[in-house]
Amino acid sequence: MTELLRLNKENYFSLEANRQYMSVSQFKGFLPSYGGCEAQSMAKLAGEWEDAPKGAFDEGHYLHAWNEGTLSEFKANHPDIYSSQGATKGQLKANFKHLNKLIEVLENDPMVMDVLAGRKEVIMTAMFHDIPWKIMIDSYQVEVGVFADLKGLKSIDGKWWNKEAQAYENFIEHYGYDIQMGVYAEIEKRHSSGAEWLLPHMVIVTKETVPDHEIIYFDYNDITRVEYCSQ
Repeated sequence: MTELLRLNKENYFSLEANRQYMSVSQFKGFLPSYGGCEAQSMAKLAGEWEDAPKGAFDEGHYLHAWNEGTLSEFKANHPDIYSSQGATKGQLKANFKHLNKLIEVLENDPMVMDVLAGRKEVIMTAMFHDIPWKIMIDSYQVEVGVFADLKGLKSIDGKWWNKEAQAYENFIEHYGYDIQMGVYAEIEKRHSSGAEWLLPHMVIVTKETVPDHEIIYFDYNDITRVEYCSQ
């Protein structure tokens, strides 16, 4: 068997890494219930299709750079987040300026900062259902038995329509965050040869004019349900 690529932050999102390892985002990309398309996913792996750049992707990296403590470096390496003309030339673009409000909301909540403490952007791999998987944990605190994922969303209120299921869902179900946290818990356990799962947490902050935020806790029942559904 060919030796698998050793992952790091530089190659984690590369095409070769995606060809050798399954990830939660790739897994959902194959499933219509999460807006995925099998043909498109296979074309991506073949190098025949690339998604158009999304502003939300860069915004997510901005938040993660803050969490990792590398926001200044991120700003320096991404001049495109600054306005290049007009009265606002040299200033952060409006959407990134608004992200600073989200960050302020998070920083002012001691419980959020406790949940997001620990090692940052920790990469792990493990075999699961005879397939090599990769995960990157935003905040990892093995000493207290938890890990956390940070998300910036438009809103957390209301319901989202699932066209495939013909039913409304909450945002956790709609975006497959329950699947993500269950898989992360399992891969972490296998990677570290742990006796038990670490308990997943999600820190959600909204991009609304007045940002809302919430800490969501997943217990063993949530993880077990995901494990059962994957059989």
